[in-house]
Amino acid sequence: MSSPTNVQLSLNNFELIEGIYFPSDYAQLTQTKHKQTWDKIGKTYYGSQKIDTIEETSAIKQDYTLLTGKLGGTWDKFPLNKSVDSILELGCGYGRAPLHLSKDKNLQCQKYYGIDISEPLLQRLIKFKQEYDFFPGAEFFPICTSAEILPLEDNSIDLVISNCVFMHIPDAQLRKLMAEIARVLKPGGMFVFNHSFHNKACPSHIVHNFIRKLNPVSRNPIYLKQYSSGEIEELLAEAGLKAKCLEYVVEPTKEYAILPEKIKGVVVPFAKAINHSLKPAEAQKTNLAYGFSAYSTPLI
Repeated sequence: MSSPTNVQLSLNNFELIEGIYFPSDYAQLTQTKHKQTWDKIGKTYYGSQKIDTIEETSAIKQDYTLLTGKLGGTWDKFPLNKSVDSILELGCGYGRAPLHLSKDKNLQCQKYYGIDISEPLLQRLIKFKQEYDFFPGAEFFPICTSAEILPLEDNSIDLVISNCVFMHIPDAQLRKLMAEIARVLKPGGMFVFNHSFHNKACPSHIVHNFIRKLNPVSRNPIYLKQYSSGEIEELLAEAGLKAKCLEYVVEPTKEYAILPEKIKGVVVPFAKAINHSLKPAEAQKTNLAYGFSAYSTPLI
């Protein structure tokens, strides 16, 4: 794993401890409910803790997707054999997206910045980097902080990526984050926000919202605001992304749902089979899609 040789000036207020950059107000950040929730989730998220005890003879050594899961969606469209100077990943977790892009798409970069609020997930990110060496030779910056303010210079990033993250961020904070993305993105830069917004028209979300309102004291701390495609377009435009990236699209995901597959942790019988069997007509896809992705065009 390549060590940083010239840390950006805006990281000067961060302390490097065991490979992770921590902000000066980290003790205060650890007191927030949002961070405490994600630190707890991060300890077992997607089975990522298995990397701690993986054996040399394990099949996972040869096929990392057995542990991380196979990514789809917009990533399937990502071109092969591309190279950029700098990548910023928001909500990087333990590295599912960079592993896929490096190993399956041969994406290369000189600098990778991974921001996540969960310290356990960043610790796993370092282990996955050591184990599978995604983006070989790149300078590697795992940053543990809230994504509301990005500790990076203006016009410094070529490609911003995120996978299934923005639906976890409160609306006001997300708007600030989008403005920050526009600030750090280079003119003509690119972004991919895969499966990043929940669809407010999706029947499954409507049912979930109704159930949540029945118990206003116990609100889901993870899945927050949902959006229409028009609202996402407005969100991106207001942030200033059009000034940096002239062409982008917002499109519904290919996962559809009319029923929640779980309600308060309880499996809804047949819901998964019913949702997976849905093959909506073109006019209904926007209404039945579980969420939306947004990405610059061409992708890269």
